[in-house]
Amino acid sequence: MVTDHPSPVGQPTVPNPERVLLIRQHLKEVLASHVFVASKRTQDFLELIVAHALEGEFDQLRERMIGAEMFGRPLGYDTGSDSIVRVKATDVRKKLAQYYAEAKEQPPIRIELPSGSYVPRFHFEQPHPSAAPETDDQNPALVGQAPPQQPSFEAAIPARGPAISATSVPRPRLWQRRLIAIALGLAVVAALGYAGFRKWYSDSNSRSGIHSIVILPLENLSGDPTQEYFADGMTEELINDLGQVSTLRVISLTSSMSYKGTRKKLPEIAHELAVDAVVEGGILREGNEVRISAQLIDARTDRPIMAHTYVRDLTDAYAWQGEVAQAIVDEISIKVTPQEQARLARNRSIDPAAQDLYLRGMLRLEADDCKGAVDYFNRALGSDSNYAQAHAALANCYGRMGESGQMAYKEAFSRQKAEALRAIELDDSLPEGHAELANTAMTLDWDWATAETQFNRALELNPNSAPIHEKYAFYLARTGQLSKALAEVERGVDLDPVTWHSFHADGFICYFARHYDDALSLIQRVQALNINPPDWSFLRGDVYVEQGKFSESIAEFLKSGAGPDSLGHLGNTYARAGRIDDARKTITKLEQHVEKNGVGRYEIALVYAGLGNKQQAFRWLEEAYAAHDVGLLYLKIDPCLDPLRSDPRFDDLVRRVGLTE
Repeated sequence: MVTDHPSPVGQPTVPNPERVLLIRQHLKEVLASHVFVASKRTQDFLELIVAHALEGEFDQLRERMIGAEMFGRPLGYDTGSDSIVRVKATDVRKKLAQYYAEAKEQPPIRIELPSGSYVPRFHFEQPHPSAAPETDDQNPALVGQAPPQQPSFEAAIPARGPAISATSVPRPRLWQRRLIAIALGLAVVAALGYAGFRKWYSDSNSRSGIHSIVILPLENLSGDPTQEYFADGMTEELINDLGQVSTLRVISLTSSMSYKGTRKKLPEIAHELAVDAVVEGGILREGNEVRISAQLIDARTDRPIMAHTYVRDLTDAYAWQGEVAQAIVDEISIKVTPQEQARLARNRSIDPAAQDLYLRGMLRLEADDCKGAVDYFNRALGSDSNYAQAHAALANCYGRMGESGQMAYKEAFSRQKAEALRAIELDDSLPEGHAELANTAMTLDWDWATAETQFNRALELNPNSAPIHEKYAFYLARTGQLSKALAEVERGVDLDPVTWHSFHADGFICYFARHYDDALSLIQRVQALNINPPDWSFLRGDVYVEQGKFSESIAEFLKSGAGPDSLGHLGNTYARAGRIDDARKTITKLEQHVEKNGVGRYEIALVYAGLGNKQQAFRWLEEAYAAHDVGLLYLKIDPCLDPLRSDPRFDDLVRRVGLTE
């Protein structure tokens, strides 16, 4: 007789060896299915929890332990604010449900991951009703679940006294009937009281159970389309204020803005974003007065929890965000540190003209028009030179322009550093200022220790900033900490789950980690989502060349533009494909870029590395070093440089850039 290993009542059970073999075989089939094969990390998550369950290692199936083992989190990390394990578990549950729903025949085993648990259950097919029901082996097993209270675990409760037939029951006397009536009345009162308590407890518990939230775009109530930028800017400021609360997961601006003008119902939006609550509202600007309405809704019940209206002068428009954030925190009774409390309570008075120009600049920056944004931010600082957020936004612009080759590296990164330092000087609690200083510590100073310190400070100030998580992920990747980088970029995806920004970063970090199949699978998954996808041509070109698909890679790079980065990778691919003349033509074009704006030295080195000309490759890497070329940030991880890594000159260059351990 086949039985499972016995476990105490209330403890998960371990299957017997025969069932372990069956479960492992079924797991292979599940992981190899089209539902799971496109997501390596989801496969790994399911394989991990099943392996621990089959070994009886149930202590390893706690959120904190999974976070440490799979995602590289420290054992003491805050699971309340870092939901990466919960998000991945939800993904596993969805894919398991899809797998079994699409199965042509019901498999003899079904794996389930119950909601709120990381201990998988293994359901075995029910026996035919005509089969003898006496043995444990014939009963359906729920392994990984506390066994039911059955005779096999504890004795059945015997009947009290002899059986009495219905006809032998005597009629109760009058006083007995009155006692019964009183008892029934008391029972009804107790039941009503208990029901009331349960309703009160449920309502109270639902509020205190809110740990994730999205602030939907505030509606522009003015009827003037030219005021949309103001409503969007106020939405962003509220997201930033609430994002400071480390125990609350706050969805990023980009994902929030994707629902602008949507007709979807709130529960549907909440389901897509995996949040407990939603904030919606509107804003009306008339002259120097701003009227803002905001409503907090429990997405699980679709019922409002809180509603407020604020009327402010333009000079105090920023004050209301802290008030709303504080009201939400109070309403859901979530834990806030004294430092977070102080930041929520601060009152920043801003010049209305400067604020208006800043919000218009942010609109240009979000459209990736850095030059147009720089003009607005400089004008904002002309109205108010102490506007810390404008300095931080200007630093962001210069950093982007330097990294994309729109401005000479040293000039761009020097300006970025100056603006970041000024922003921090004016407001040390501004996370964007610290994030920009971290970036310039990498790009300008190659000061990796300062970069890490500043990134940690930025995430301490706003643990819900998806862009900062993405930037920190690239810091981790550039320093060779690729497993940590993958986990960090997943945190960005968790906060920005329905737009392309975080997925794009995730794809490139998969490429640098040499997870080429994962990068392509991610592209396919994002394309299946109903979102505006990025231009994947550059990433596809990178992945295809490493897979030896040179023709496909060349076709993708030809679609990705004529900038130095695209030319460098195209030339490297031409060289590896044996198209030597085409590779040399890209070198000529890159030399023209170097002469014109000082950008392209690192990319020339990539082409020579592909050609196998180490002497010229190192010559141009030295040129890149002298110019402080941003490409050198990728020395440790760029696959295009792999042919040079065995040369002692390469290790020396890595050391001089500060990337040695």
